[in-house]
Amino acid sequence: MTKLLFGVHMHQPVDNLGVAIEQAVELCYAPFFELMSQYPKFKFALHSSGWILEHIQSNYPQIFENIKKCNIEFFTGGYYEPILSSIDEISQINQIMKLTQFIEKNFSQTPKGLWLTERVWSDGIISALKECGVEYVIVDDEHIYKANQNTIEGYWTTENGGDRVSIFPINKELRYKIPFSKSSDSINEVKKYSTAIIFDDLEKFGLWPKTNEWVYGQNWLNDFVQQAIDEVETIHFEDYHEQNSSIGLIYLPESSYVEMNEWANGKWKNFFNKYSESNRIHKRMLEFKKLQNESLFKAQTNDVFWHGAFGGIYLPNLRDNAYRYIIECEDFSQDDISVEDIEILGYPQLKAKTQELIMRFSAKGGTLIEFDDREARFNFQNTLTRREEWYHKEILNPTVHDNSGEIETIHNMNYDISDEVKDNLIFDNYEMVSFIDLIKDGDRVLKNFSNKIFNINHSYFSTDELIKDYNILDNGFGFQNSLVFAGKYSYVLEVNLHFAHYNDLKLNSDRVQNQNEL
Repeated sequence: MTKLLFGVHMHQPVDNLGVAIEQAVELCYAPFFELMSQYPKFKFALHSSGWILEHIQSNYPQIFENIKKCNIEFFTGGYYEPILSSIDEISQINQIMKLTQFIEKNFSQTPKGLWLTERVWSDGIISALKECGVEYVIVDDEHIYKANQNTIEGYWTTENGGDRVSIFPINKELRYKIPFSKSSDSINEVKKYSTAIIFDDLEKFGLWPKTNEWVYGQNWLNDFVQQAIDEVETIHFEDYHEQNSSIGLIYLPESSYVEMNEWANGKWKNFFNKYSESNRIHKRMLEFKKLQNESLFKAQTNDVFWHGAFGGIYLPNLRDNAYRYIIECEDFSQDDISVEDIEILGYPQLKAKTQELIMRFSAKGGTLIEFDDREARFNFQNTLTRREEWYHKEILNPTVHDNSGEIETIHNMNYDISDEVKDNLIFDNYEMVSFIDLIKDGDRVLKNFSNKIFNINHSYFSTDELIKDYNILDNGFGFQNSLVFAGKYSYVLEVNLHFAHYNDLKLNSDRVQNQNEL
């Protein structure tokens, strides 16, 4: 009989919008655990980001009680869901132990398995896993295939410096099938394997588009669980690990699941090269790695650093949250002026702090790259450069998919995009920071900034002198620009700022009604 190792992963970005949490609870978390609590014979694993589990405990006690009623093996991980390989080892250990201790206190289990955030593997995390008592980790079958192996039924063993950990690979075919195909088809797919391993986002069971009606309204989950109890053996990862030997030794490449590898163009850390805004937040976070406090741990949350099928770095609330935690960390720093290449770009960045503000400038062009209100914990320079993404070609020239007999997923979605949206797919040629010098022949109008960016024709001119002079004040900074060159050119100083509430924006005490007023 097929052994089914079934697991779900529950996650929300730390301090996510209240309406987003409520929607996830209503459409997914509440109905899932209510139903699963009725089937103690169905054994499964659960990993949850620590903060959302704590939030459910405080605000949705009935869901928390239903979780306790389920036949669950709990998995640990970073409490605030960091990419472990993107943070220092002490943070890795402290984040993992924080979640482990929460599970021990509330569920009387000491987890032996770890959910690897976004399945981003690196050998460098193994020593931290060993320190935390982790015996096995969840990765994808893609990791196994990239290591030139083919067996994905069971677990492998890897090591680093003599520290060992077991590796359970998720079956991609099952990941694509469950819960999107008919429950009977899903069970038949499971039964193709002697050991079937599936561990995937709980949000697929109700929160993803059209899944709530499919999973609960049309009884997909209820039917699947009943069929699984009757036709396969559900088993906890811990029991399988104790009862079965390792397939053998394996050394995994730095990798993730197939889609993430495509989005990142290989290694996950490539996102720091693709998005300067992501790199800036990441390196600012690393400035404070010695603090080991809650603000640092929250700043390590993974969602803001990347972009794939969901918003990620493009979501301003995630970036605002990240800078809020970084500004909180700054309260423990005594340096008022520092000059250092924090972002590892080959040229320094200058940071100036007052009681009210934090300002950071780049030596490249003398631009303003961070402008923090310390009391409000808000970065007014938290802008984002518009970039061409992998899905834009599909939006402009959509492929029609036949989804009969199943529901749409991110892999077979049919796009219906208005012409207005298509016309507003505009991409920038340079980073949207502030105090950018634009020197060009001819006149420029507002639409050159808001709608269409300048064309770069690689023509050159020589300047005799260009000096930017910033004067740091208690509540801001003074600015003077001196530019001398021969010939007749148009000079524009571009400033791009970010605000929390654009409807309340005022310029010279007057409310701004639309962008053309700027």
